Amino acid sequence: MNLRNCALLLVLPVMFSGCAAYKNMNRKEDCDKMIKQYSRMIRWQEAEKTSMLFVDSRQRAEYNRAAESLRRRSVSFADYRILAHQCLPEQKKAEATVEFDYYIMPDNRLKTLTDHQTWVFNEENPAEPDIAEGWKLTSPLPDFK
Repeated sequence: MNLRNCALLLVLPVMFSGCAAYKNMNRKEDCDKMIKQYSRMIRWQEAEKTSMLFVDSRQRAEYNRAAESLRRRSVSFADYRILAHQCLPEQKKAEATVEFDYYIMPDNRLKTLTDHQTWVFNEENPAEPDIAEGWKLTSPLPDFK
C-alpha cells in the first residue's frame, strides 16, 4: 500500500466523525431555539399557531383541542421561565422543564404551572411524507386550571 492510500484510510474516519459531530451540533442549536421559541409563543397566547410549527403531527389533534380550550377560557400568561432543558441529538430526543405564570379572569390570582416537555427529532423519510424533519413536541399542552 502506498503512502497516499494509507493517509486516505486514516483521514476518512476523522472526516466522517467530524461531519457527524457538526450535524449533532447544528441539531442541538436547533433544539435550543425550538424550545425557546415554543415557550415564547405560548407565553404570547399563540398556542394555536404553535401546533403547526412545533407539535408532532400524530399529537396535533389533541394539542389543538387543548389550545382551543385555553383560548375559550381566556387563560392569560404573565411570564415563563425555562428551568432546564437537555438536547440529546445523538439519541434524537430532548426534554425541557418550563414554568408558566398565568391567570384566568375573573380570578386575578397569579398561578404557576410547571410543564415537562418531551421533544423528538424526526428525520426526513420518503415513506412518511407528512412528517417533516426537525424537532417536534410530543408531550401534550398542560392543563392550566
